[in-house]
Amino acid sequence: MTLPMSEADRDGSAARRRRVRTRPVDVLIALSWVLLACFSVAVSSTMQVVAPAVLVLLVAAGLVFFRRSRPVLSFAISFLATLPLALFDPTLGTLAVGYSVYAISVYDAPRRAWACASLSAGVILAVAVLSPFDILPGTDPALGTGLAGVVAYVVTGFLILLVALLWGQNSGSRKRYVDGLLERAHHLEREHDQQVQLAALAERSRIARDVHDIVAHSLSVIVRLGDGASAVVEQEPRRAREAIDQVGGVARSALGEMRRVISVLESSPQSASLSVGASREDLERLVEVYRGVGVPVSLTVRGETPAQSGVQMTVFRVVQEALTNVLRHTESPSLASVVVETGRDVVVTVRNDGRIHHEQRSDSVGRGLVGMRERAALYGGTLTAGPDGDGSWLVRLVLPGAGA
Repeated sequence: MTLPMSEADRDGSAARRRRVRTRPVDVLIALSWVLLACFSVAVSSTMQVVAPAVLVLLVAAGLVFFRRSRPVLSFAISFLATLPLALFDPTLGTLAVGYSVYAISVYDAPRRAWACASLSAGVILAVAVLSPFDILPGTDPALGTGLAGVVAYVVTGFLILLVALLWGQNSGSRKRYVDGLLERAHHLEREHDQQVQLAALAERSRIARDVHDIVAHSLSVIVRLGDGASAVVEQEPRRAREAIDQVGGVARSALGEMRRVISVLESSPQSASLSVGASREDLERLVEVYRGVGVPVSLTVRGETPAQSGVQMTVFRVVQEALTNVLRHTESPSLASVVVETGRDVVVTVRNDGRIHHEQRSDSVGRGLVGMRERAALYGGTLTAGPDGDGSWLVRLVLPGAGA
């Protein structure tokens, strides 16, 4: 089975192909340099052939093997090798150094290219100054000892360095621009992958909260109904049957909610409804479920239903979790009051007047409280839960600006 190639793999393959294509060019340049130098050595009568040939090979090796990865080292090899090479052919040495300056301009910092070019220009001036006084005994006679020969050599050398420098600067700028675009593309790709992972993590956390709320609410109600039915099945079989019927209704409702959560996972991103709302009627039905299992609950709703479906569901889930905690963690009978106020802000208050089990009198009552706080944080809100000072347990949700 062939896996699809990622963007980074394609870029790496393209880079490898570019390297493969440029290697023959490097070898061709080096061979041209060797042939030119050997020809110059062969026609020169001022030196032995062997020593210049060795210098030529050193320069060629530097140009081929180091001009991309170590351009400054390539320049150093060329520069040191062409110092004695200048004794029999100064122009050929200048060509080698000029090519190294070009490589530095393309593959290294521009300031280093200017520094190397300045150093090379100084050597050219030194050769030009020393040649007319015959201090360099191997100086090519073609250079001459007259002023015209010196000027021609200096101008030629400076032109070679200038052309190499400017051409290299232009090529280097273009290369750095393209490399910058590729790096930015890779950065954006990595950033996109991170955003996708964060979105997947957030969605997974949202689904986990939904599943927890559905399961905790449904099982708590079912357990209470089952216990009640078991307690009265012999004395009051009719009430036991009603409780069992309610168990079926709660289970079917939970199954429907679970199917809705799963449908989000199976839907396409374009058609998935990630945040289904909850109306006032849904709150009333929720309260009726808890009344049916013996928890006296009062519901007060002030203002209009929030426009955002996500805010509606947050209110619904917080009320559901708070009432589930009332059912699970308080001694019966316990009176619970739910107040939902919608103005500019959405404020939900759930107060439980029953006595809470000692082990639950804590600000850390498990995943349910964490989930409620996470829901509140999604809309910039806050959620507090704890004793109210008079023996009551108070859950308060505030969503600033969510009702506007």
